Amino acid sequence: MIKIFMSIGLVFSINLFASAGHDHAHDEHSHHDHSHHGHSHQGTAEDTQKKIDDYIKGCDGGNIKSCNNLAILYDLGEVVKQDKIKAVELYAKACNGGNKYSCGSLAELYFKGDGIKQDKTKGIEFYTKACNAQHYNSCNTLAIIYIKGDGVKQDINKAKNLFLKACDGGNESACQNYEKIKK
Repeated sequence: MIKIFMSIGLVFSINLFASAGHDHAHDEHSHHDHSHHGHSHQGTAEDTQKKIDDYIKGCDGGNIKSCNNLAILYDLGEVVKQDKIKAVELYAKACNGGNKYSCGSLAELYFKGDGIKQDKTKGIEFYTKACNAQHYNSCNTLAIIYIKGDGVKQDINKAKNLFLKACDGGNESACQNYEKIKK
């Protein structure tokens, strides 16, 4: 669900900022003020393609945020043809470069088998990597995985610790989940 909102924001940003040349980075805590967007700021298709080309060039040049943004576009099929394999490659590049959001997205694709061969072990590995990098949505998801014993040995204490870590990091769902299972 969060990826849908991130994608909408990204597509909006591509259109809005294409001619201004701004980079758009994703943050699970980012909030956008759209109150001044009552009139049309839509970029042209040419502007959008230029921004995509800039992401490709940036990613090829080692810009991890560009790789992540491009991965989101391929993952969701927004303004480019959907290609989960390409998305996985780009998320992996960004994750290996230290982008916690890419690690979380990669984890989700592997764990759910979304457009790629399901591999829960890899999914858990990437959720763990993302959580260790303070991606608190991934910590919350990993805790749920440990409660269910889904692909791992059930471990309620580990789940509690993961919920607490995510809650301390500001993830409200994790706080609620922690309250439900603490005893």
